[in-house]
Amino acid sequence: MTIEEFQTTLDGLLKNFPDSGFDTITYNEIGELDKFYSEADSLGMELGKKLIFNLAEALKTRKSGGNTDESVQIRLTAMDFYIKKLQNGSIEDL
Repeated sequence: MTIEEFQTTLDGLLKNFPDSGFDTITYNEIGELDKFYSEADSLGMELGKKLIFNLAEALKTRKSGGNTDESVQIRLTAMDFYIKKLQNGSIEDL
């Protein structure tokens, strides 16, 4: 997978996430994030890997009744910002 494919596919997955009520996200969707974690690792995207891990863990915690939507939203916003920076080609770990 190229970086461009990575960005496009990850962006598509995240756009399917609700704006709030993150407890409705399925474990399958969280599993998809885990796949992106591995892909980011193989592409050498250390920051992307860290942000994906943080988002996936926050979602897992939310599913188990912990965490708040606000906590997940912060991580999702960071991930969105990262993707926008990828689109512009201005990420330090590329």
